Amino acid sequence: MKLLLENWRKYLNEDYEPITTLRIFDFDETIAHTRSETRVTAPDGSTATLGDQKQFEEYMKAAAAKEGIETFDPVRDLQELGYNIDLSDFSIVKDPDEITVVTDILRQFPKNSKTYILTARRGNSIGPIIDYLDEIGIDTRLNDVRVMASQGESKGDVMVAMMKNKVMDDGKSNINRIEYYEDSEKNIADVLAKVCDNKNINDLKPKDFELVIYKVLKFDDGYKLEPITC
Repeated sequence: MKLLLENWRKYLNEDYEPITTLRIFDFDETIAHTRSETRVTAPDGSTATLGDQKQFEEYMKAAAAKEGIETFDPVRDLQELGYNIDLSDFSIVKDPDEITVVTDILRQFPKNSKTYILTARRGNSIGPIIDYLDEIGIDTRLNDVRVMASQGESKGDVMVAMMKNKVMDDGKSNINRIEYYEDSEKNIADVLAKVCDNKNINDLKPKDFELVIYKVLKFDDGYKLEPITC
């Protein structure tokens, strides 16, 4: 987590830009649907194949509760207890389908905004994600799109760190709007708790601060966005 936040500070401490809006996009089941699976072998020899985010989160939550683990992302702790958790599918972008209701928005670059892809994957996935974005016509270099891997850590903590990195003379963050595109209920709840309901950053927020979360919902006929606000 420390390295991740240091990378954010590196990006946000570059030459001053009049940035007031952060646009933050998850990757899996937000920008693209992939055929990635997580394969788990527990210490007792039982196995599971987790085919989507919901299955992954439910398994990890149950396993963490069984083992008495309370960390936000229990993967590393479970591995230390002997769980074999194969995340290799997530080092590539496997058989992707573009989710155009999101990528159509991603392709827009409003004035005074900065765009980030914040995936829960591990760091070795960044290159393949950049390659995929280039394949669908989103030039990350030309449009200064930053791709970051949270490695399962709290995205809410990352957003708060980003707000704290540029503070104006009045003590308020220069960020007055965050748009967040995400499918995971766990990550959405975390961001609401860390950004909306966090009294410790009330003095940091500009008076006109907005957090708008667009929850990505999958239906039989495609994907839709559900807005959630503080």
